[in-house]
Amino acid sequence: MKTLVVSGCSFTFEPWNWPTFVSEHIDYKLINIGMGSTGNGLISKKVIYKVNELLKTHKPEDIIVGVMWSGIDRTEFFYDPRFYNEKIKNDAGWLENPTSVCGFGTLKARKNWVIGNIHWDEEKSKVWYEHLHTDVGATITTIENILRTQWYLEKCGVKYFMSTYMDIFNSENMKVLDIMRNVDVKYLYEMIDFDKFLPVSGCHEWVKDHYPEKGYNSPTKDGYVGIHPTKFGHKMFAEEVIIPFIDQNILS
Repeated sequence: MKTLVVSGCSFTFEPWNWPTFVSEHIDYKLINIGMGSTGNGLISKKVIYKVNELLKTHKPEDIIVGVMWSGIDRTEFFYDPRFYNEKIKNDAGWLENPTSVCGFGTLKARKNWVIGNIHWDEEKSKVWYEHLHTDVGATITTIENILRTQWYLEKCGVKYFMSTYMDIFNSENMKVLDIMRNVDVKYLYEMIDFDKFLPVSGCHEWVKDHYPEKGYNSPTKDGYVGIHPTKFGHKMFAEEVIIPFIDQNILS
């Protein structure tokens, strides 16, 4: 069966997010391996693992991969409980953390990957963000994850498209612009094949610009407006951005 494999964060993993509308339109079986709060390392690892498994039973031309990259400052680390006395504290009660790269579906695998978030109070994440994290280093890691995924899919002959949940390479932000000019970042960034990226700066920005009322979360009582598109916003993003891109660049 022709299969659409998608990976991403909270902009991807819900059943009412963009992948559902895309898979219905192109009539491909959907395999959604996205996960809320996931960083780009796990997004990449899950794609490569799943595609590698699918290629044992599928032809490359019967697979399409869609990746929506997440925040640059998110991270993950490999955790082996045999070498730690304490358990990992999960600050997000709804989130499976630690998680597994290859344990989804029917396969049961040890959950060794811990998601790190700069906003969480998990002790090992705090150590990372207080002492080891840098914006330049995180940008390099994200670009390397994009390139690894890009090169792997091209090597396998699997067609794909990519985007970002938000404009993570925002050229209008002076801080980001300085990072992108860094010699250790620039040469890597220039190797990304942006012809495979959707023609938008990010899903967040596109929905906000085109459907700011119906496509966006309603304000909370304190006036805060979330960054996540609504089901309608995801549907419009799929129909007006992703599907035309697939029709023109992948299925034509």
